[in-house]
This record gives sequence, structure tokens and C-alpha cells, in this order.
Amino acid sequence: MLRSKTNTYAALSVLLFLFAQLQACSSTPSLYYWGEYEALLYNMYKKPGSAPPQQQIVALNETVQRAEDRSLSVGPGIYAHLGYMYALDGQQAKSHAALQQEMALFPESKPLIDGMLERALQAMNRSSVEPTHVNQAEEKRGSHVE
Repeated sequence: MLRSKTNTYAALSVLLFLFAQLQACSSTPSLYYWGEYEALLYNMYKKPGSAPPQQQIVALNETVQRAEDRSLSVGPGIYAHLGYMYALDGQQAKSHAALQQEMALFPESKPLIDGMLERALQAMNRSSVEPTHVNQAEEKRGSHVE
């Protein structure tokens, strides 16, 4: 009788051990949906020029849409990256909206985003005040169009 209880406990211990091992191997679901963001970032830095802003905007918007479709949160930095790509593409209103969305979702990003917005505003102000290279070249030749 004692021997059968010992065998039962041993078998139960082995099963519990195996169950614990299987649980340890299972992956923990991510807090955020990343989509292809990591691959996009990798390609952007590893192969400069391989992903122009317009292509990245499409990919990032697809990531955001898939996250919304699955009722998941997008990862930190995705809206900031999207805002940066919009800025590079000259879409300032969309850039500002994406950067504001990043700050709303991730308040700890506020110092970074505020700095990005400030630099973008300074760049816009400089470009509206400074003459373009074409205008400078025309001034040198003396061919002004009035």
C-alpha cells in the first residue's frame, strides 16, 4: 500500500514538473502590437534609402490599422516614427497629429516629442523666411521674374 502511494506521488510529481516546464516554454503575449515595425526600422538603418518616407507611411499606417482591428495597442514610438515620416514627406498637419497621438498614448515621450515639434516649427519658419536655392541662383544671374 505504501509503495503504490509513493508511485502515485512520484507520477504526479513528474506530471507537475512536465506541466511547469511546458508553461515556462510558452510565450507571454506582448503588451503592444508591433507589426512589421522592427523590420522597417532595421531596413531603414541597415539599408538607407531602401524605405522612402511614403513607403514607411503606408507600412506604419497598416500597422496601426491592424492593431486597431485586433483591439491592441501600438508599440511606443510607432506614432512618433509616423509623425517623423509625415514631416519628411511635407505633410505637416498629419505629422503634428501623429506626434500628438504618441504623447497622448505615452506621456513619458512628451520631452522627446516636444523637442521634435519645436525643431519642426523652427525648420518651417526658416524655410518660409530664407530664399530658396533657385531664387538665390536667379538673383546672381540678375534674372528676376516680376
